[in-house]
Amino acid sequence: MQTVVQDKDKWSASAGTYAKGSSHLSNAPVETLFTQMNNAYPFSSASAIMDVGSGPGNTIGRLIDNYGSELPSASRLIASDFSAGMIEQVQRIQQEKKDENPTWSRVEAKVLDAQVLEGIEDASISHITGTMVYNLVANGRQALEAAHRALQPGGIIGMTLGAGAEWMDLMAIAAKKIRGETAPTYQFPKDYGTLEGIKAEFEAVGFNAEHIGTIESFIDVSNPKPLIDVFIRGKNPGAMFFVGDYSEAELGAFVDEVLRLMEKKHPEMPRLLKGLMIVAVGKKLG
Repeated sequence: MQTVVQDKDKWSASAGTYAKGSSHLSNAPVETLFTQMNNAYPFSSASAIMDVGSGPGNTIGRLIDNYGSELPSASRLIASDFSAGMIEQVQRIQQEKKDENPTWSRVEAKVLDAQVLEGIEDASISHITGTMVYNLVANGRQALEAAHRALQPGGIIGMTLGAGAEWMDLMAIAAKKIRGETAPTYQFPKDYGTLEGIKAEFEAVGFNAEHIGTIESFIDVSNPKPLIDVFIRGKNPGAMFFVGDYSEAELGAFVDEVLRLMEKKHPEMPRLLKGLMIVAVGKKLG
């Protein structure tokens, strides 16, 4: 059964605000991901890099910033997302940045389902990235199998996965205050939310685990406006899971409760909400 987190139209609706509101997010998980991927298969040897579930292009943009000068001139760069709205944001950012950084002009923006990767030829990709994707799709195993099909033998997949998030916990508490026992609950999927789970998935699909570890990630909510305006009121599906059918009055009460809970739990500044992320890199066998 599809949830709001897996609704491409919901992601499209939030694409504009999502693209503007990522500055409060920690870069540490993605930086660690890139380091581990580069250790396993240097980006300087890439033939084609595909970011699956690219959103508005944050991950591929950071890759260009960090490794763009090392990429072979003939290597492909693909940003794919199942949300047309997110791909429109990638294309907008591409137009804005391609003059100052010509590597952006090489980005191919495609509307693709991570669980199929339709139109991507077998064994045509050397590197796949997926940040907070494989734990949110309807069928993580199917998406991992699609990535395996698209990767060359010896190609690598690198992903970040959520293993816990304080902001989700606080929203769940706030939702329960608004809706009582009828409030929804969210759990990260075991297969794509634990170290043991992703290791088993890698083995089942045909990847050697090059790196699997955890890293703490923080959101600075000392100024809560980005979280409230972009994530909650901006209709990010992660928040819409809780508040999708709220009236304006309920939404206002929910926001007030989230703010109260954040201030109560973290009275000192800077006010940081902690998340636990998994960074996993697998190499295709064969």
